[in-house]
Amino acid sequence: MAASTNTPPGSPGDPGASASPQPSEPPADHIGPEPSATPTVPDPAAVALTLHEWRLSKAAKLCGPLAFKQTGDQSARVRRAEFSGGWGVAYDTPEVRSAYGVAGPGLLGTDSLTPARQRARLVRQWPHFRELDQFPRPSFAGYGVEGASAYPKDNPEGRGLNSVAYARVRGQACTYNVWSRLGRAHLEFLLENLVLIDT
Repeated sequence: MAASTNTPPGSPGDPGASASPQPSEPPADHIGPEPSATPTVPDPAAVALTLHEWRLSKAAKLCGPLAFKQTGDQSARVRRAEFSGGWGVAYDTPEVRSAYGVAGPGLLGTDSLTPARQRARLVRQWPHFRELDQFPRPSFAGYGVEGASAYPKDNPEGRGLNSVAYARVRGQACTYNVWSRLGRAHLEFLLENLVLIDT
């Protein structure tokens, strides 16, 4: 269940690599923030705890462990979260217990559906849907307020509510849970920062 280590296209290990073509025009200007000097990696304490909990789960051989590269919050402390038959880690802030986290809750009956049927199920079940482009395709998540509800019109950012996502990652047999009580934008940030941990 180790994270993928695909050879970048055009690198010496890429079987399709050939001599670099001469560019006919200069590359487009860089758009967005400059990359940081040191790549962001998951917090070592969170990784160690996740691996410990994941190894105790019944579905460890079928579903790899996930962590966050970044959480957008420096005040939280990570701890184990109870998920019967599965694994989970929760982050407690000074103000909110279990403010956010990630879990592999074990295998469900619907986890054996094809990716196309999983996608259709999540689109039907949840009011919001997004691709998880950091993983091989198809990887995606459906999300909203706990209970698969839409965000209220008078609270579209979900302040004070528990935002929850069900995430599918290609190559993994289970549906992961990601949650945040810090709002919709924070949940979306967590989904963007999910990574598979090397085991």
